Amino acid sequence: MTGKQILERAALRSEAAHWFNLQRSGDMTLDDERRFHEWLDQSDAHRDAYRLIDRAWMIAGTIPQDPEMLGEPEPVTDRRAPWRRYFAMAASLLLVVAVGWGAYQMGMPGFGGVQDQHFLTGVGQTTTVTLPEGSTVTLDSETEMRVSESQHERRVDLVGGRAFFRVAADPSRPFIVHAGGKSVRAIGTAFEVSFEHGNMVVTLAEGKVRVEEAAAEPGSGTDMAPGGQLVIGADHNWTLRRVDVAKETSWTEGRLIFMRDPLSEAVAEMNRYSTRKLAFKDGKIPDKQVVGVFEAGDVDGFVKAMELNDIARRVSTTNDEILLSGSE
Repeated sequence: MTGKQILERAALRSEAAHWFNLQRSGDMTLDDERRFHEWLDQSDAHRDAYRLIDRAWMIAGTIPQDPEMLGEPEPVTDRRAPWRRYFAMAASLLLVVAVGWGAYQMGMPGFGGVQDQHFLTGVGQTTTVTLPEGSTVTLDSETEMRVSESQHERRVDLVGGRAFFRVAADPSRPFIVHAGGKSVRAIGTAFEVSFEHGNMVVTLAEGKVRVEEAAAEPGSGTDMAPGGQLVIGADHNWTLRRVDVAKETSWTEGRLIFMRDPLSEAVAEMNRYSTRKLAFKDGKIPDKQVVGVFEAGDVDGFVKAMELNDIARRVSTTNDEILLSGSE
């Protein structure tokens, strides 16, 4: 496929994604519908591109569930608003999948001659993809991942961010996640890997995994059991502990659970999913703890809960930031 053909195909997918989301947003006018059908009738390529986007919708993205917040829920003044926000996110999710499929179709060389796939999510975007060999991966906000296969292994390179893997069993080809010079080896299991700021965290939900340093001698790694979480700091210290897996992986369902978590950590998690960031006046975050369940990205609900519980108060709000101050 030539470079010109690749660009033409990408442009066609973009047009198809536009019509797909407009059709389901509830805002399509009669004139829009007429132009949409004219676009479909232009060629088989247009219809095929639209069917491809329709299939992507079925396998991509996760719909956040209703929030369970501390305090009273705010009244809904526009019933379409949450749906509009979801469709805006869905458009981005479709583009994420298109990037992966585009890399596959462009024939990027992989391991053993197998083509690679490349996935990337932005702020507030999560998506679930099914890999060709049957495993599923849920990518968190601001995550970059590359996937390739060979006759001997299934390989994932987690460049940065966080992902939850549900691995299809294949004893002849281990599923190996590489991040920061370390590897997580599995056959059929479910686990989460986070790699940010040089720190790697592995949380095991089901089955078994083995974590190793890429340059270490064989047999020098750590075997994990369900409910375990291995934290490997940028200082190369390894710490294995027991955790509540449902809490640690709640982001895969669009929720964030805090159980006496430090406020600084809760604020960082909420900021992960919002373009409007929470910030404290003079950079001083109160030394307090947070308990509650929040919808990922609902910074307003989080702020209201802090105010109701006398943890912090809102000082000012802009499109980019909510400035807070610790309660006196």
